[in-house]
Amino acid sequence: MPFLSGKNVSKAKIYLEQSNKRQLIAFQQTGESGKVSFKYLDPGTYSLIAEFPQQEGKMVRERPRYSVLTKAAFNQKNKTCYYQGMEGYFSIKIKGLRSSEFERFNPMFRERRGEEGDQILFAQFQALKENAQISLVIKALTDAQYKRAVEKAGNDLSLISIPGAR
Repeated sequence: MPFLSGKNVSKAKIYLEQSNKRQLIAFQQTGESGKVSFKYLDPGTYSLIAEFPQQEGKMVRERPRYSVLTKAAFNQKNKTCYYQGMEGYFSIKIKGLRSSEFERFNPMFRERRGEEGDQILFAQFQALKENAQISLVIKALTDAQYKRAVEKAGNDLSLISIPGAR
């Protein structure tokens, strides 16, 4: 499945936290292009957290045609996380991970309660150098696109997550 399929998601809230302190470092909301970037990061360990906007129409169905038990998956080859929730089906493409700047990029899946709604912790990474940067592109998928992507990814993050860790 090419990453270009899907619809750009605007108004997704992306939080960057310092992992060991659970301290908010930065916040951005996606624009019409579905993109966010975090630049000028100091060396350290960070977490990426998302709050997705409610999708409508074919991007979320009350009764999906294709049933997939996998709640979250990661495709190592194209560095894309996939998430299925009440809000819809989503892909998060990670860009700008230069091996000289980053180490230990770990996709994960953990749901937790935020002040405004459910938040999804979807990745942790370690920045090695000053001024590291990471970019994300978020797209909404149909149930069929999500099913194909998850089957291709073959890496079910929801099975290895800690249930109830909020």
